[in-house]
Amino acid sequence: MSQVEEEYPAMSKPIFRPARIEDASPIAEFQIAMANETEDLQLDRDTCQRGVTAVFENPAHGRYFVAEKDGAVIASLLITYEWSDW
Repeated sequence: MSQVEEEYPAMSKPIFRPARIEDASPIAEFQIAMANETEDLQLDRDTCQRGVTAVFENPAHGRYFVAEKDGAVIASLLITYEWSDW
């Protein structure tokens, strides 16, 4: 048991798992928030939602993973694939 677990035994740990299509809305919200924070860019919610959904519909675009804590998605990771002939 770690020191944090000993001091805060009621704290639940996040779990990490492959994302599911039902995670698309929180993932889109994370993307919107990140664009706002890092680029001062306001993304269109519907466009972002369609882009996130497209990854689930076509695995060639990439793959999402999420962190979930107490039943809520709290973070996401997107792995995209790049191909080059050189």
